[in-house]
Amino acid sequence: MANVYGKKKTTRNILIAVIAVLVIAAAIFLAVALQKDGAGMNCFRRSATAASADGERISVAEYRVMYDMVSSNYKDSTLTDEQVRNLQEYCAKEALKQKVYPKEAKALGLSLTDEQIEKAETAADEQIASIEKYYADALIEGGNYSKAALDKQIDSYYQRLGLSKNAYRAFLVENTESEYYHQAIENCYKENGSGIEEDTLVDYYRKSVEDSMTTVGEDGTETPTYTDGMFWSYMMMYQIGYSSPMLYVPEGFIYIDFIQLEAGTTEEINQIIAEVTDGSRSFDDLMKSDENKDPYKSVLTAPYPIAEKDHSLFAQDAIYTAAAALEVGKVGTFIDEPVTADDGTTTVTAYLFRRVEGNMCYDGDHGVIKIDYFPNVRESAVEQYWLDRWLEDLKIEDAVYAYKGVLE
Repeated sequence: MANVYGKKKTTRNILIAVIAVLVIAAAIFLAVALQKDGAGMNCFRRSATAASADGERISVAEYRVMYDMVSSNYKDSTLTDEQVRNLQEYCAKEALKQKVYPKEAKALGLSLTDEQIEKAETAADEQIASIEKYYADALIEGGNYSKAALDKQIDSYYQRLGLSKNAYRAFLVENTESEYYHQAIENCYKENGSGIEEDTLVDYYRKSVEDSMTTVGEDGTETPTYTDGMFWSYMMMYQIGYSSPMLYVPEGFIYIDFIQLEAGTTEEINQIIAEVTDGSRSFDDLMKSDENKDPYKSVLTAPYPIAEKDHSLFAQDAIYTAAAALEVGKVGTFIDEPVTADDGTTTVTAYLFRRVEGNMCYDGDHGVIKIDYFPNVRESAVEQYWLDRWLEDLKIEDAVYAYKGVLE
């Protein structure tokens, strides 16, 4: 009987000890979890859902990393509340796409190569190493380097970030792998079709472009987004590779075929113009030749749309005036003043322009530009169509709008 009682007492003591250990462990965990990071958030707030769509979710911590990376480009800018909100929503979507691309790629039967996986791992390790090197170099420069000091700096960095080193590394790996999946989806659509009916895609594209030409205020008032000079500002940036072309021609534009000539003397220029005028030289052949110095001919397809207050294809208003006065099919010319360089070289620039009918748009000479007129526009429309489908149940939580980071 004593042995039985002793065993029960021992079991009870063990249970009490286990419970005590669990209570202490829970207390320690809770204390750690309640510790606030650089944004004043504890573990529970960081792990909460920031946004969700397509059966995927991102945590507040993941959203913050994406937002901090993007918003750092605007830290010296003054943004309106609406602009900040748009930036927050953009970053939430970008972080979600990091989850959605792998899911949708796998649904198409796509996978990454061993080389791509290795590259993603390597890129993440290099980013982690660059962080550690930054702090090590700073400590060395200040004469305060020690392993303990470096570890403290790095721990402080991840504490402010709101992610552990391992969690941040996983985020970086996922980011690179997601882009590989994105590329795989694009290639799949190019090779096997987009899975979208042509009429559906074109209607979607046209509506998207039309919608982009107006902004709607809180009171429902629509304001045109186009301003004077906007079309050729876009084209100038597109020509040097910094943006997409403008995909809409506003009303009031005329169309011209365009040649830019450069020679050492006015006489040389006049000789070429005379040959075109008397028909001994073809306007079209000259336009396609190396003599045509039009800087846009390698990236744009003539004819070009120009307007009275949107013709930075050339600087002189007189050229637009002359072109607008032409009948369709007629050719006009403009010879600029000779320019002498510092080395004494003289250059004479002349322009030949032929008034033509526009062929860029679905609806005559203005409106939405055809989907296949510029390279890669169709592919972009396909991508955006599917993204809209994948994100159609998008839900953005209040935590996204509450965090403003460096823009606070």
